[in-house]
Amino acid sequence: MKLANVSHKSLVFDGRAVVVCQKPSKYMRINIRSSLESSQPIIKLTCPPRATNEAILAFIQAHKEWIDNVCAHIAQARGEIVEILQEHCDEVLLFGKWVPTMPLIELRAILHTYLVQRADVFANAMGVRFSKLAVRKSMSRLGSCTQDRLSFSILLVFAPQEEIDYVIIHELAHIVHNNHSAQFWGLVGAHCPRWRSLRKSIKSRWRLFSALLDRLEQESSQQAKLPTQASPQSHNVDIGSQLLFDF
Repeated sequence: MKLANVSHKSLVFDGRAVVVCQKPSKYMRINIRSSLESSQPIIKLTCPPRATNEAILAFIQAHKEWIDNVCAHIAQARGEIVEILQEHCDEVLLFGKWVPTMPLIELRAILHTYLVQRADVFANAMGVRFSKLAVRKSMSRLGSCTQDRLSFSILLVFAPQEEIDYVIIHELAHIVHNNHSAQFWGLVGAHCPRWRSLRKSIKSRWRLFSALLDRLEQESSQQAKLPTQASPQSHNVDIGSQLLFDF
């Protein structure tokens, strides 16, 4: 199996550090996420291997206003999130409720069980079938559907069950309509009348969910370094930042 040629470097633009990841890709893309360790957000730019520094800086300059706006919003939200995490330092959100903290592997198993059960219920009601359901560490999408294969983000374990149900229904509807047409939203609305308010609610807490996941991963990493601990479970890592709310 041939491994993709990926290289990393750092640039500074307008006083901000930018992590540049050059790998086989057609387009440049900028992802921005908050950091628990620093007040400065993490800015990552992905670009083709042959992209020059001049082209990279020109791309960043062209999107400077958007970058400034996102960074300002993250800075404001970060203060609120830090206060929440400090208040619940020994707890984690499980289906929208604070409970004593537990390992990420247990949360993943709980979420997977819930997703399978509810997806079966809604698939029967909607008259569709799915062939596979997976839980992944996706920071860019809460759910996706490829033909009849469903994938959901681990971030959903922090959300209330009603919001999770909306995401499930949304992805199942893509088995019928591989778009976001009026027919698609009609099918979603028929099985989830409150989809608009649920969509807005889960969007509003996405950064808190991301921060919770970061903290759990840090705790897992620290536990894995202890000599009495077993080898940590490997995860597919995607450090994408800005959630693509197309659902």
